[in-house]
Amino acid sequence: MSEEELTLKEIQQAIEQVDRQRLDLPLGVKERGLLELSALALRDAERLAIARLQKEVYKDMEQITARLNDLSKRIRTRVTRMNKVPKALDAIETVIKEVVKILVAVGKW
Repeated sequence: MSEEELTLKEIQQAIEQVDRQRLDLPLGVKERGLLELSALALRDAERLAIARLQKEVYKDMEQITARLNDLSKRIRTRVTRMNKVPKALDAIETVIKEVVKILVAVGKW
């Protein structure tokens, strides 16, 4: 788990704790107000932590995409190279068939 993920988890745990405390009935108006402000601040911190994690994920995805594109190019190059051999064999086969036709025709004379 990365540092950002741990921080996010800690923030979420703090939000849960503040939410539980806010539900406490004997709280005074002042205490409840402070807990409300704390909850808002913690939710803002949570959003920032999530945004940082998303940036990390995007960077990772960009790197993976670049590697996949490179691999895809190499595969296409190799497939193209592999396809040249059957095409050459097809051309040779066509030439041999024509030579055989000529030899058969010459043999009939």
